[in-house]
Amino acid sequence: MTDAARLQLLEDREAIRQVFVDYARYLDHYDHEGYASLFARGGSFGGAVGPEAIAAHMAQYAERVQAAKAEGRFHDAVHLMSNHDIVVEGDTARADISWCYMTIDADKVPTVYQMGHYLDELVREDGKWKLTSHNIHRLMGRAQLEPPHPSRLDAVQARLRELEDKEAIRQIFTDYARYLDSGNLEGYASLFARNGWMKASLGEARGPEEVLKLLYKYREAAKGRDLPRAKHIVNNHDITLDGDTAKAVVSWFYLTLDPDGVPMILQGGHYVDELVREDGTWKLVSHDIDRFFGRAPFEPPPVTRLDRIEARIREIEDKEAIMRMFMHIQDTLDGRDLKGYGDCFTEDGVWSGVTGRYVGPRAITEFFTKVCKPWDSEGHRTYHTTSDFVIDLDGDTAKARSQWRHIMRGEKDEPVIVHHGHYDDELVRTPDGWRFRKRAAYGDIPFFEPKYQLIGPATAEELARQKEHQNG
Repeated sequence: MTDAARLQLLEDREAIRQVFVDYARYLDHYDHEGYASLFARGGSFGGAVGPEAIAAHMAQYAERVQAAKAEGRFHDAVHLMSNHDIVVEGDTARADISWCYMTIDADKVPTVYQMGHYLDELVREDGKWKLTSHNIHRLMGRAQLEPPHPSRLDAVQARLRELEDKEAIRQIFTDYARYLDSGNLEGYASLFARNGWMKASLGEARGPEEVLKLLYKYREAAKGRDLPRAKHIVNNHDITLDGDTAKAVVSWFYLTLDPDGVPMILQGGHYVDELVREDGTWKLVSHDIDRFFGRAPFEPPPVTRLDRIEARIREIEDKEAIMRMFMHIQDTLDGRDLKGYGDCFTEDGVWSGVTGRYVGPRAITEFFTKVCKPWDSEGHRTYHTTSDFVIDLDGDTAKARSQWRHIMRGEKDEPVIVHHGHYDDELVRTPDGWRFRKRAAYGDIPFFEPKYQLIGPATAEELARQKEHQNG
């Protein structure tokens, strides 16, 4: 090959390379007229033949690109040409060009979208190389306007979105508990969507404003009640996502303090909820509270095993206190502490026996002061004993029956029982302890007819006389 032929071949190959450099520049700048000028008068591309038809074809493509750019679905791109394999045969040529298409991804990082070959034929027309047949063979990747193929990145992003959505929904229930425990009713209502619905024991509400009204209703119901501090615990979040909607079943527990100040679970249940993504934020669209055990703090508590044990202890303690009162009142009589004897009765308390009937502590004291003179000496005193108690409790009142004996000294200083009888008593719990409301002292040995026993509650007249007596 002569030097002139070699030079011509190199110049032709260089000119053909420039065709593809111009091809990339025109394509990247949406210059469809320049792009079409690279084709011969009979050149073909994509069903279009000739520069005018190819220019019109590329103008339509540019319109689709501009619309996609306005929607954010298309970014400017760079075409790179490499591995130019050019064969020149006189005034015709064949070219196999490797190309790659680069743009930016969603994070604005440059990335190769697709790669392939141009398998083209060219002709020397009016002294310039022109494309007569342009064939694009894509080996990998996709065009920007094509839907993306599933990828590991897409799968990871989908998993990330799912985890972020579930985390955001869990946070709703964390905020729910926090707002509820702190009394932030406005914050609580803000968790609901514009058409969010809530169902609870005091009623139903739809929308944040109506939910807030219902919460104020709860606050009014609890007003004036000495309720202990509370803590809501939410867990076992079972969340199912479906695009911009979700369903959640959440277990909840309501902790408070028992009467001894020990933390206890007062109630528990499920929140059965539906949620919606509203203005980019997850909100409750349906909130159904399902309680499966326990009670609300303002509901009466059930009787527990501990309550029953405490009741049994209180019964034993009350009976013990009443028996101590029996011992105390007999000791005041034998020790001639007659004011103390009267103080064992309530203000309307009645003492009755064969010697009379007296109402109120002062009247009872005055009576016993008349009939029970001080002892001349310790050796002259007498003793009362009480036994065989039968006590029936009824809350803050009680009825009791017991036997009593009056013991004196015999001729040889031996104990002699001179009287034996029984008491029918009624007692009441007062701030100062158990007191007698009625004591009927019956004499059995020697025997006295019960009809002589003046028993029964104090009459209005007796109470009036007692009050006059006290004021006088």
